[in-house]
Amino acid sequence: MDWRGTGRIGTTLCAAGAAAALILPAPASAQTSAQAQPLPEEFGIVYREANPSERQTIEDIAKRLFPNRRDEIDDVIDAIEDEEKAEIDEASFLKGWEGEGSFGANLDTGNTEEWGVNAGVEVTRKNNLWEHRFSADLNIREVNDERTEERLGAGYRARRDFTDSPVFAFGSLEYERNPFQGISRRFTEVIGAGYQIVDTDDIDWEASGGPALRQTRFTDGTNENRLAAFLDTSFKWDITDTLAFSEKITLVLDEVNSTLTTSTAVTTDLYGNLSARLSFDTIYESDPAPGTVSWDTSTRLSVVLGL
Repeated sequence: MDWRGTGRIGTTLCAAGAAAALILPAPASAQTSAQAQPLPEEFGIVYREANPSERQTIEDIAKRLFPNRRDEIDDVIDAIEDEEKAEIDEASFLKGWEGEGSFGANLDTGNTEEWGVNAGVEVTRKNNLWEHRFSADLNIREVNDERTEERLGAGYRARRDFTDSPVFAFGSLEYERNPFQGISRRFTEVIGAGYQIVDTDDIDWEASGGPALRQTRFTDGTNENRLAAFLDTSFKWDITDTLAFSEKITLVLDEVNSTLTTSTAVTTDLYGNLSARLSFDTIYESDPAPGTVSWDTSTRLSVVLGL
């Protein structure tokens, strides 16, 4: 992964300039506007050759230049992405990944009342039927060499779609560490099914569920292994070309301790492949470890870099 933001921004600007030069309509009579021009074939060439982090900029430029061709632009993009997914099917597993990295500040309440820093990464590989997703997230704070906050999460999720069906199968493995909530480590394995409720250019909404296994080691040295039920829903809405809203809710139910996590976020484009994100996360444990409270919250302001 390339974290050198300035190099990517420069590349994005070059791509945007090239896109504008290629897809701008040729000079015409004073009565002919850009809206009356057909979508140039060069748009597909520029979009296909662009890096994943540059494509949103190119799409935005094209839709501003040709507002009455938005559906045609979406059709061209869909066709290109379908071709690329088919190519990924035959490519090495190490190819075809894209995602984002983030870094920012957070204010936590609950078992810690601290300002801290957070960092995260999420990468996804999609083809026609499979989606693989890796994610990791860290909240941490140290004062005078003493750690006053630590929360770590990591996970892998595989999703298998079925042709022309909103139903999918999935499996996931998650790891978490939250010593200030009494959890030294916890693994959760899930296998189940889901339903794609909405899948449009602007809205993506899915729900899933299935049986889960949880293995928890608490900070007092005790262990707990439980069979649980897993329920999850995620919603994303591209409000405009530069503003997005997302919501994710996950519930793990077992007979002793149930866990609810939520994440609500608003993301807006800043410059090139840089975005800003404001989010509010909650974690609830119905039967917390002795000496801890049930609710943890985290309000975050982060800078996000498209990868």
